[in-house]
Amino acid sequence: MNSLGIGLIGTGFMGKCHALAYGSVKAVFGDVPDIRLEVLCDVPADKADAFADQFGFARATATWQDLIADPKVDIVCITTPNKVHKEMALAALEAGKHVHLEKADGADAGRCPSDAGGFGTDRREDHCRLQLPAQSGD
Repeated sequence: MNSLGIGLIGTGFMGKCHALAYGSVKAVFGDVPDIRLEVLCDVPADKADAFADQFGFARATATWQDLIADPKVDIVCITTPNKVHKEMALAALEAGKHVHLEKADGADAGRCPSDAGGFGTDRREDHCRLQLPAQSGD
């Protein structure tokens, strides 16, 4: 695999962090596939256009379904509010995309598959606040 196409859904604080991080993968890790910033999704469309330009994505959309359907997108990075993770993640997995989730799947860990084994793809979660009592169960 020579390169991986990234589709980013959401441009809040963590979406911006992920856009910057994906843009730096090669510099940080060296011998890895090239990262192509393919599609950025947010609403309204003019916001998506502005952020795509700001972070170097090839194009923008206001429709997450269009991002998932794009054949140039290999990895769908979801940085939206938790309540919409399930629908987006399952649609991406069903489309054969790898899924990268920011935060947990929501308050109910059973809302989304804990692994993507049945889809032949990968699903990864970031948990940047595991020590917070609200998220660690303490």
